[in-house]
Amino acid sequence: MQFDIIDHNVSTTTNIFLVIANIINLFYNIPQMYKTYKCKSTKDFSGTFLLLRIIGNTIWVEYAIEVNSFLMLLNNMVTIISSLFIGYYKLNEILEERKKAKEQNIILENINIENNNMENNIDDDKKKLITNKIYSISPRKILYEYFFKN
Repeated sequence: MQFDIIDHNVSTTTNIFLVIANIINLFYNIPQMYKTYKCKSTKDFSGTFLLLRIIGNTIWVEYAIEVNSFLMLLNNMVTIISSLFIGYYKLNEILEERKKAKEQNIILENINIENNNMENNIDDDKKKLITNKIYSISPRKILYEYFFKN
């Protein structure tokens, strides 16, 4: 299998634009990867976007191999690597949210145990508000919000 940098099916001008586009693609991913690494936050990224980006570019990699296009292969590999990098931080963020939700559920269980063992001064409306607020943060809801609401 031999990859060609120049596509002989298009004009020289088009080949120049292909090279420029690949150089831009190499560098436009770097600032976002740096920001994600520095901030350790991917709240602005949709998990669905990252997943579809990886799947779509993986298909393009297969096509680039099939037509022996080095530039297309390079372009899509860079996109996949940057998406996996950002996806790693996205997954860590989701797992951290799930961990916080579990901790909140444990706190609620402890509150309920204490409430059963002693009389407290919190009226029923406040108990319902606390219960609804903590139980409404489920791992399923967190995943839904990250993948479909962002």
